[in-house]
Amino acid sequence: MPVITLISDRNIDDFFLGRLKGQLLKACDNLNIVDLAHNIGHHSISKAAFILKNSYRNFPDGTVHLIGVDGECSGNRSHLIAKVQDQYFIAADNGLFSLVFESDEFETIIKIDGCDKSAFKTPALFVFGKTACEIINGVNLENFGKVTGEIKQMLALHPSHGENYILGNIIYMDSYSNAVSNITYDIFNEISQGRPYRIYAGTSGYAINNVSYSYQDVEPGELVAVFNSLGLLEIAMNKGEISKLLSFSNTTKIRIEFYDSKNS
Repeated sequence: MPVITLISDRNIDDFFLGRLKGQLLKACDNLNIVDLAHNIGHHSISKAAFILKNSYRNFPDGTVHLIGVDGECSGNRSHLIAKVQDQYFIAADNGLFSLVFESDEFETIIKIDGCDKSAFKTPALFVFGKTACEIINGVNLENFGKVTGEIKQMLALHPSHGENYILGNIIYMDSYSNAVSNITYDIFNEISQGRPYRIYAGTSGYAINNVSYSYQDVEPGELVAVFNSLGLLEIAMNKGEISKLLSFSNTTKIRIEFYDSKNS
């Protein structure tokens, strides 16, 4: 059964999504439509990229992913089809692909020909959906446009570090209001060298003195730091919603300070 996934910045009850799914079901036989994420924040390219990057590997070969975020094709912006690891990705050339894939991962990138007036405001409905079904039905990618090696680039946020600190950013807040940072387990181990440390989230002044194995390692209402299944440092509150409570956002900093044992 063919699979098409959807990511959009629309609300899940937006009638537009119903129209898109209806179009897909009419054009593709025995289709399985998977909602990866909606209502992620208007034009939130970075959040869409995070969700896609950490989801697509779990889908079967041949899956087509539609990313309807910041998708208008106006001015010099075009629409793209990318093939990576035998899966297909359709999105605007808005920098998203550069946040999800390394340049050597692309099997091919196609710049879709044209952008007619009917597609100007709702490309996911008038371009992406039709294209996805044609890909599933075996249409050669080069029939959609020209092969290109040029896509818009966006710089991903990476943590900075020195001998005694790591400075990262919150990059995602999950359904439990847990704050996921861009600090990896590998960077943490490299800098820590087994030393004691304190973790500071935002400007709250609260400090966490150790990384826990699970959220339940602290009492309800207490802050906890864990490395999640992606190997990223996560700040949470057991039985609480830390991001809402402390007004975390994608500009919130996470700082880890390391100490010699005698100075801790």
